[in-house]
Amino acid sequence: MNKFEKEFRPPESEVERHKKLTREEVESRLERGDSLENLNLKDLDLAGLDLEGRSFRGSDIRGMALYRESKRGDGTLIEARTNIRNSDWTDATIADLGEGVFFGRVDAEGATFGYTENLASRRKRHKESGKAPTAEDTGGLFGFDGSKGNFKKTIWRNVDFGGGSGYESIFPKADLSQSLIEGSDLTEMDFSTAKIDGIKIKDPMSLHGMKINEEQISSMAQAIELTDKKCQSEFLEEVKSSGQQKALEDYFGIVIIEVKNK
Repeated sequence: MNKFEKEFRPPESEVERHKKLTREEVESRLERGDSLENLNLKDLDLAGLDLEGRSFRGSDIRGMALYRESKRGDGTLIEARTNIRNSDWTDATIADLGEGVFFGRVDAEGATFGYTENLASRRKRHKESGKAPTAEDTGGLFGFDGSKGNFKKTIWRNVDFGGGSGYESIFPKADLSQSLIEGSDLTEMDFSTAKIDGIKIKDPMSLHGMKINEEQISSMAQAIELTDKKCQSEFLEEVKSSGQQKALEDYFGIVIIEVKNK
């Protein structure tokens, strides 16, 4: 977990923090209404559980899977999808250079992801320490697979999505419409097949190399909000003088992909 000041972290039991829970133990906690925060939930298959509105703040969820499919004897496909609507994954340990987390096909509408610590401050701290960050302290969602998931109205704050690392988050055919991505690094992220209608991207650390398709140009141009009034004004002026596509390409380095078979 991130090394924040104590006020950022709720009290926790060291025994619970280090003991790896089973699916059955998670189910028991759900039945009793117990907390799912600050727990070791690594490598758990929780596919099919109703996790709506639950908080996983501070938990280690590396290797977690929230989708499973199998076949009956007659070949019929059986899917176990997971409801995590309005859940909270703030400060959860997700990033690793091994197995990621599979949030594919989840119903995550209204969920919150990300980190309490500002990403720029975190990187400055890492640079000054001269040490590579631990998995608990990356501020990253490396290995996050959101394929075909419903992420409408989700919130993502202070996230390094890992673009260009080979372990980047992926959202092919996911629905990110009406979501908020704030203070995050979206370098080389591929949103070209995702739905981004009504998305807001506030104060991005970088959008360089981000991929969108040509039909998403208007949505992306309207999505970007910069607190720095000078930068916001410059971007809007670029849009006005050069058009949305050129402004996105020149000002932020966004890559526009042609839509084939229109």
